Order: sequence, then structure tokens, then C-alpha cells
Amino acid sequence: MVSREILRRVDWLLVAAIGLLLVIGEQAVRSVTQSDFLGDPGYFVRRHIIYIALGLALAAVAVLVDPRVYRRVFWFVYGGTIGLLIVVLGFSAVRGSQRWIPLPFFTLQPSEIGKVAMIVCVSVILADCVRRGIRGWGMVLRVVLVILPPFALVFIQPDLGTSIVYIAIALTLLVVAGLPGRIVAVLGGIGVGLVVVVLGILPSIGLPLLRPYQSERIVAFLDPEGGSPAAYQSQQAKIAIGSGGLTGRGEGVSQTAGSFLPEHHSDFVFAVVGEDRGFAGAAIALLLYLFCLWRIGRMVPRARTLEESFIAAGVFGMLLTQVAINVGMVLGIAPTTGIPLPFMTYGGSNTITNLVAMGLALAVGARALPRDALEPGWSGRRGVRRGDPSDAPPETA
Repeated sequence: MVSREILRRVDWLLVAAIGLLLVIGEQAVRSVTQSDFLGDPGYFVRRHIIYIALGLALAAVAVLVDPRVYRRVFWFVYGGTIGLLIVVLGFSAVRGSQRWIPLPFFTLQPSEIGKVAMIVCVSVILADCVRRGIRGWGMVLRVVLVILPPFALVFIQPDLGTSIVYIAIALTLLVVAGLPGRIVAVLGGIGVGLVVVVLGILPSIGLPLLRPYQSERIVAFLDPEGGSPAAYQSQQAKIAIGSGGLTGRGEGVSQTAGSFLPEHHSDFVFAVVGEDRGFAGAAIALLLYLFCLWRIGRMVPRARTLEESFIAAGVFGMLLTQVAINVGMVLGIAPTTGIPLPFMTYGGSNTITNLVAMGLALAVGARALPRDALEPGWSGRRGVRRGDPSDAPPETA
């Protein structure tokens, strides 16, 4: 009976938008991979559909699980994530990175799983801070202690793109938790300072933290016409999108379907959509992402508990960061990174992770409170459930 009520209250408009994005992504992968695996034109699209099916099944489970259970399994989730991020460092590097654990029918990328785990874990920590009246730098310190170990383990793989997503999730949740603007400004200044140290000072004294290919990507972004090999992908992506015109060139006969654009079915799949479907198709995809963000964002103030409110905010921050960086990378307005485009990029770990994250958001939305059960709450949050002492805002003197 409970499951039936939960399913009835699921945000089916959000489900439909995600489904449309999955269809657009599947068609893009099908369009450009028919010649990628000799003798088996359907190799990649078959695997992609399997990943989608598995992700949807796990998302359905996430919807049915009561999010309040995550308070009790915090250490299991956090410890398991740290364990996987340590284990992956023991495997051989692929393309210069130690990001994947090879399994019989699947290659697991723990850093992707870590995105959802960090949403859950940071949400639990922040909810505890709010209940205990811990604000300001005390709240920041607790979040840093949680996020720093997985961030460092992902950074040394190296996976700069995913480590950026971890930071974006943490900052989003801190802002939603009511972190004062002056502290946010200080954190921003610290971030800029770290960028200057990593990109400027350390390399100048012979202590570079970034791998050569990562430095080349940054140089290529700052000087795209400078002849850097790392600029090739971005240039080809922009050519592909420009050739799509208003309505696109169709599938399988385009720039991206050949060998001109590397990683056309993974990191640069948005270029495929832009060329195959044109400006109209790319705009529809972006509008669908905006619609998803709107539907998730409206769950934050109506969530039943503090943890659930933060979980929805974390999913919002994760989705926004990934879409903004990936699309910016394809359009040449952001450096090239390995951040996938949610629901479109080919790959098991990222497809499953993003769908599970949507399952978490849908679980929060399905248990959201009706408007008449809300009353003024903490830091601008629209309300908390009447009579729920575990979720009441802390008393102030």
C-alpha cells in the first residue's frame, strides 16, 4: 500500500523528461558508433541500452527506499565509497588514469558512484549541523572533513573533472544550508588562490600537480588557435555543431560519425546531437535539462526532512554542474574535461549513477509535504513538518 502511494506521488513529468533525454542520447550513440566496432555495428548501442535498463531498475529501487534510512547507514555508505576509491588505485592505468575496476561484464568507475554517495553523506552531516545549531565555519569544517578524503583520492587518479563535481555538490549544499554570503565569498577567494597556486606557482618551481595532458587542455582552452593537440577535439566539436544548422544533417552521414571527433559517443555526445538534430535538437535537449532542474529544485523547500531537502539540492547541484561543464566544453567556453553529459554519454558507471541520483530526487519528491503542512523554517526553507521534533529548527536565544 505504501509503495503504491509513493508511486502515485512520483513526479512523472520529471520521469518523462529524463526518458526523452535517454532517447535522444541513445539515438546519438546509435548514430555515431555503427562503424566503431568492426563486424558488430550494434555493439555500443546494445551495451548502452543495458546500462540504461540497469540504471532505471536501480532508480526504481531508490524511489521506493525511504530516504530517512540514510541517517542510519551513513558510515557504511561513506566507508564503502572510500574503500572503492582506494581499491581502484591498485589497478593498472588506462589512458594514464586509474579510474576503473574491471569486472566480468562491466567496468566500474568508483568516482562516479562517489557523486551520489557524497550527496547522501554531506546531506546527513549538514542536517545534523542545522539541528545542533552549528553554523558558519563550524559547518564548513565538518563538510570539508567529509569531502576532502574522496576528493583527494579522485584527484590523484587523476580525475580533475569529477573532483570538481564533488566540490560543486558540497558548495551547493552549504549555500542551501544557509551559509553566510561572506563565508561563501571567502571560500571563492580560497578557490581562486588554489587555482593560481596549482596552475601558476607550483609548475614554475618544478612541482606540477597536474599531468601533462591536463595542462595541455588548459593551455588549449586559453589559446585555442595556438596549435596545441588538445585543442583538436574542441575545434572538431564546434565544426560539427556549426554544420548542423537549424534542423541538422541527419544520422550516420555526418562529421561526428567518422573519425574526425574522438570520444564522439562519450564526452562529446552533445556535438553529435548538435550536428544530427541541429540547433533545434540541441535546444530541445537543453530545455529538457532546465525542466529537470526546475522540477528537482522545487522539491528542496517542500522536502519532509532536512536530509531529504539537502539530497534534492545535491542532485540539483550535481546535474547543473555536469551539464554546464560538458556543454561548455563542447562549445569551447570551458576546458576539456572527462565530465559526462547526464543521460546521454555512453558508459555504464555514469549512466547508472545519474539515474540513481534521479531516483533519490524522485524519492524525496514523492514524500514531499503538502502546502498546508508547511510552516516557516530554517534559513528561508519554506517549512518543516509540524510535530516532527527530529526535524525542527534549532532554538535560538
